[in-house]
Amino acid sequence: MAKKKVSTRRAPNRSSTAAASPTDSTTAAAGLVPAVPSGSIAADRLMPVGLFSSTQALEADVSGELAGLAPTFGDVLMSIGNGVAQSQDALDRGLVETAQALSDNQISVVTDVIQELDDDGLPVAASTELVQHEVSLINFVNPTVHEWSHVALSMDLSVSALDNETGITFDREQRQSRTATAGLFFGAIGFGLMSSNRNSTYMNRTTDVEMDWARGQVRMDAMLRPRDVENFPAPAQVEIGPQIYFSQGSVEETVVGGLVTARSMELMINVRKADGSANPNVVIELDSGPFSHSFDSSGGFTGNTTNADGQIRVTLSRNIPNPRFLRSVTARVKATLGQIEKQVDIRL
Repeated sequence: MAKKKVSTRRAPNRSSTAAASPTDSTTAAAGLVPAVPSGSIAADRLMPVGLFSSTQALEADVSGELAGLAPTFGDVLMSIGNGVAQSQDALDRGLVETAQALSDNQISVVTDVIQELDDDGLPVAASTELVQHEVSLINFVNPTVHEWSHVALSMDLSVSALDNETGITFDREQRQSRTATAGLFFGAIGFGLMSSNRNSTYMNRTTDVEMDWARGQVRMDAMLRPRDVENFPAPAQVEIGPQIYFSQGSVEETVVGGLVTARSMELMINVRKADGSANPNVVIELDSGPFSHSFDSSGGFTGNTTNADGQIRVTLSRNIPNPRFLRSVTARVKATLGQIEKQVDIRL
């Protein structure tokens, strides 16, 4: 009986199973796939999340710095205030010294002018008298007085502090294993090799930084100006001569058709000599402003020339063409005799 030889050969099984590292599981849970090739020595342990920790702000307290720097503003204010006071004192002392120097210098000046006028109101040169006195120069030269009228001070102060902590934590573990087998399937000779390697690294570094600083600036605005003082009175001037006096009459209205069309007033001008007696035969110039005027030449009056009693009578008038101008108007009337001038306010 023939025997049939049957040969059976099994195909080798090839299976690959990758164990998930702790880092892999964490990444997979987050829905991310680590970009590390399979079989890499870094596949076993990746760098942990948060390897480089961010700067952490600690509790920074600047109250101590503020308490120490706060008196600085008071010191600066007191220093500037004392400087302004000393400067004002120096200005005042300089003014006193200047005034004393001017007072010590005496000059001869005309303090009064006595001028005699004739009956026509013209000066008599031979009778003019000058009154002179020795006076101090300070009566005419006033030293300028200065003062600090405005001084403003402002100060900005800034105090800052910074505390931070920086930490680095690094943990790495590497594992490597290898197994190899060689031999004959139907023989008795075989060879096997197995190796294992493990490497771990850990690093931790922490840095603490603490800083504080302060800065500030001072601004001052000051104005030095002349002080307002009264001047010395000017020398008085006395004139001896004729005088002019006014005497006003009543206001009369001209009515036409029930409407006021004009107003008028009689003004008496009396001219007296220096001794008080009547000053006849002198010509008076009259400036009546917006009013019309006419001199009376009847009843013993002679126009703008004084009569025997030293009098002139003049009529002042104002036309009112429209009721809108009915309101009274006040104007100044001026009478002149030579260098003598007299004014009076008239209301029409």
